[in-house]
Amino acid sequence: MQGTRDHSTAPMGRAAPGSAVLALSRLRGSVFGSLLIGALAIAALLALWEALATWYEVPTWLVPKPTDFLGRLVADWQMIGGHALATSLTIVEGFALGVIVAVPLALAIVSVGALERGLYPVIVFLNIMPKTVIGPILIIWFGIGPLVAALIVFLMCFFPVLVDAMAGFRSVDPRLFYISRSMGASQWQSFWKFRLPSAMPAIFSGMKIGVVKAVEGVIIAEFIASNKGLGFMIMQGTSFMDMSLTFAGLIAAALVALVFNGTMALVERRMMPWKQGAH
Repeated sequence: MQGTRDHSTAPMGRAAPGSAVLALSRLRGSVFGSLLIGALAIAALLALWEALATWYEVPTWLVPKPTDFLGRLVADWQMIGGHALATSLTIVEGFALGVIVAVPLALAIVSVGALERGLYPVIVFLNIMPKTVIGPILIIWFGIGPLVAALIVFLMCFFPVLVDAMAGFRSVDPRLFYISRSMGASQWQSFWKFRLPSAMPAIFSGMKIGVVKAVEGVIIAEFIASNKGLGFMIMQGTSFMDMSLTFAGLIAAALVALVFNGTMALVERRMMPWKQGAH
């Protein structure tokens, strides 16, 4: 019995450091580990910012300390949350409109050669135009309000989704069309069974770029064409030299962007389970 106890306890004592290393390795590879490392990096950056601002006595009206704008974020959470909700709704409207228009149009352009030769160069030309220049024109046409902001968001996210969706629809192996036709499949069945699933990774790639552009676009749009939202609140903060409110608005905008990116990743996992299995 004694020999058995010695045999069982000795390896456990030697395996403890290896288990700790294995646990840390698993933590680094997990989603929780990535979030923890990111949170620690942000906390270290804010702590350094706070220390330098305090050490050099930087005035709050120039660069606020993290405790200033984080405290403002907590104290005025209802007002900031209302603006964040307005910004989020504008993003959803503009982004959804961009995807609804871009994906079918990409399929049409790829399927009809005349559209690619005639319409696509026009779209590229329109995309080159600065959106900050288009914004005042839209204000003249539609007035200041959420509609103009949603249209600017649409213009910002439409082109990345269109280009990636075109690449996705082009990436389908042509032999699959011959095989499906030989088996009597209709065009709708071919589209639903293999063309759309094959294009979905590229479409989601474009949508992930598009949602980032949408967040960027909505802040620009609210600078010039809205009376609510985080962009409008940030402009109000800079107008009154309220830098703690301005930085709180920037933090809130970053949080909104993170929420939309995370939502997009979850939807991608949900709609393309085969991609997860491939990894």
